This record gives sequence, structure tokens and C-alpha cells, in this order.
Amino acid sequence: MVKQETINNINNPKMINSNNNLATLVYIKAIKEQIKSKYLKRIDYLVEANNELMRELEDYDFLCENWKKDML
Repeated sequence: MVKQETINNINNPKMINSNNNLATLVYIKAIKEQIKSKYLKRIDYLVEANNELMRELEDYDFLCENWKKDML
């Protein structure tokens, strides 16, 4: 059995609009979370790639310095 309050809410345009606004807000928040998660993963990946390249650069720099010393 449907409650009278539910029937009144269905017939009340303000309540329908309010429910739609709430649903829209929930949907927007979920989309924002997905985007944030996606970009945070991408940022983490890029930071790790940058760190790896920096380690390689430091290794090559060390090798070049030693090579220069050996040549002199």
C-alpha cells in the first residue's frame, strides 16, 4: 500500500524538482570522484616515471664523471 505522503510528493512539483536536484547532485559528485581518481592515478604514474628517469640520469652522470676522471 502506498502512503498518502508519497502520493502527495508525486503530485507536488516542488518535491519532484527537489528529488531531481538531489539525484543530479549525487550524479555530479560521482562523476567528479571518477575524474579525480582517474587523474590521481595518472599523476602517480607520471611522478613514478619521472623518478625513474631521474635515477637513470643520476647513474649516467656518475658514470660520466668517473669516465672523465679515468681519462685524465
